[in-house]
Amino acid sequence: MNFSNTKRANALRRFQFSKIFYLLPFLTLSILVALLGIFVIESAGRTTFATPGAPGSPGHPATLTTSVSSPTVNFHFSAAELQSSAFKTSSVNVNISTNNETGATTYLSSIDEDTNLNSTDPTIFQKFTSITSETGSSGFTQNKWGYRASTSAPSGNYKPIAKASQADILYTENTSNTVTYNLEFGVKPSPDLPAGTYTKRILISSVTNHVPTSTVFIPGQNFKNAIISLGPTGGVVGSFKRANAAPPAGTATTIVSTADSEVPAYAWYDPAAQSILWWSDADTAYANEDSSHMFEDIGDNYGNMDFIDMAGINTSRVKNMSYMFHGGKWIIKRLNLTEFDTSNVEDMREMFGSYNICSPSNIPDPIDFSSFNTSNVRTMAGMFSGACLPTIDIRNFNTMMVYDMSRMFADLTVTTSIDASGIQVPNVSNVDRIFSRSESLLSIDVSGWNLTGITDMSEMFADLPSLTNLNLHGFETRNVTNMKSMFKGARSLANLDLSSFDTSQVTNMASMFEDMYSLTTINLSSFDTSNVTTMNRMFFMTTGNPPITDLDLSSFNTSQVTDMERMFVGLAYLQNLNVSSFDTRNVENMEAMFYYTFVVNQNNTQLDISNFDTHNLRRADGMFNYMKVKTIYASPNFVTDNLTPNPANVFMDNSNLTGGNGTTWAWPNYTSNFAHIDAPGNPGYFTQKP
Repeated sequence: MNFSNTKRANALRRFQFSKIFYLLPFLTLSILVALLGIFVIESAGRTTFATPGAPGSPGHPATLTTSVSSPTVNFHFSAAELQSSAFKTSSVNVNISTNNETGATTYLSSIDEDTNLNSTDPTIFQKFTSITSETGSSGFTQNKWGYRASTSAPSGNYKPIAKASQADILYTENTSNTVTYNLEFGVKPSPDLPAGTYTKRILISSVTNHVPTSTVFIPGQNFKNAIISLGPTGGVVGSFKRANAAPPAGTATTIVSTADSEVPAYAWYDPAAQSILWWSDADTAYANEDSSHMFEDIGDNYGNMDFIDMAGINTSRVKNMSYMFHGGKWIIKRLNLTEFDTSNVEDMREMFGSYNICSPSNIPDPIDFSSFNTSNVRTMAGMFSGACLPTIDIRNFNTMMVYDMSRMFADLTVTTSIDASGIQVPNVSNVDRIFSRSESLLSIDVSGWNLTGITDMSEMFADLPSLTNLNLHGFETRNVTNMKSMFKGARSLANLDLSSFDTSQVTNMASMFEDMYSLTTINLSSFDTSNVTTMNRMFFMTTGNPPITDLDLSSFNTSQVTDMERMFVGLAYLQNLNVSSFDTRNVENMEAMFYYTFVVNQNNTQLDISNFDTHNLRRADGMFNYMKVKTIYASPNFVTDNLTPNPANVFMDNSNLTGGNGTTWAWPNYTSNFAHIDAPGNPGYFTQKP
């Protein structure tokens, strides 16, 4: 559509009442009161957002009446009063009535710039001048006058009479109402005041207050589609922002406001500014309650767009901001969110997420989140997933209502630190992969997180290859049942203290510490594993070999565990492994359990599995392959009767291994037939523990 300027027709009507003062045998002062009533009528048919058709809104003129109880205000002075310069008052009631929804404002002033009470006799030059500042009656000097007003009996100081150009606000009523207030004038004559009439016309005017208009943008997805249609094919669109004025006549525009908006909002392409512009004559332009996807992947349509300016868009009513600024192939480098109001937002899923591969050339400016009010947000799932932001500071976030934080900081490739210490998360029930695959993260602080509503922490810190600092102080885990792959792939994390962890409900610890290639020390002394059923690949190392030399698992209760497959694969630097508390009566799978362990330090190393009971063991292929321990302590309870296949290939290249009776590993004696205590006439690779 083409835009054309229209002028609203305003009708103005004034009503004025004037009276004259009369001279009595003793001094009489009469003040003329004039009344101005203003009615504003707009021809454009519009309704308000809150109350369509309300009086005062476009197309629905309000009524306003103003009246006074008496047309004159008279002062009568006796000779004695005049001689003593007596202070006198006289008053009149002013009535204001309007059905305008925002009320009316009433003003008082002189009819002109002269605020004096002047004699009607041109030969008399004495006059009453207005007081110059607020004062009580005792502060009046001779031949001064002033006024005061109140909805009750007037009290307090008197005010100066205002000039017509600087009318004084007498009263403001902010709702439709009828109000009466008392207007009181005070005068103080001098003994030598010539007899006569002193008059002044006073103007009382009432004006209906402005009724704000609003426009509401269409829902986010529709808004995005609308502005995408505006850009020129193959042209340059560098920004989205508010225009300073209406589009020139003849400009091709698109209405981007809802049908029930009081006034429309327009959007168009400005080739000179190379921008998508929007404009509305409304006092307030509201973003839609559903602003999801509003600018999602907008850069994919306008490859040069690098600035979205949200100034002028009121977001206080928005509930859904999911995918609002989600990035695709092109990153928006600058977002102006200085006026952002998120106080009613409930959904921030993928709000700043991105599928883009970040590079130094497309790193956006940091976003200041310090003013974000997130007290009503329920879900932050994927909020920053894949974002190319250099910093993400959420320390001021109120997350008391949030239940879903899954993938919130996943797939980050630029951000190096997340400090979420002290964040309150009492209702969070989903943190699935919250930090996973964020290759740039060096430091994470989640100290103080009380995650009592969490049962699944699988992959929570998975695939963080650069992470060197992880603060878990006060981290609550008492209701967690799944810790599968929780720290998998944290390749640079050397020290891990989990002594505060409550794991009493955990059933799954599979791959929990897999591929932690820098692991040097780990404290698991508080671990309660009494409900764990699988420890498959718990310390499995795919290609790297961590420098850890001592691993104490003596506190582990493994009575419920059925699967220990590949549990310690790749711990080549081990010198001491304490599994003395292991109860393996229910374990069915120990395939490759100690594969390639104890490789580097071979001198007199030993593995004590004398407590192992393997009557239920079904799979053991590769269990001790490539181990370089010298001694394996076992007991007669280590049996291989139920293995499949049987015999299984459990010893491969164990060149340092020697049984208790002196039997050394030799090819082709690598099967489970040698998985017993070495004895004369019955060679084996195990040693009876003394």
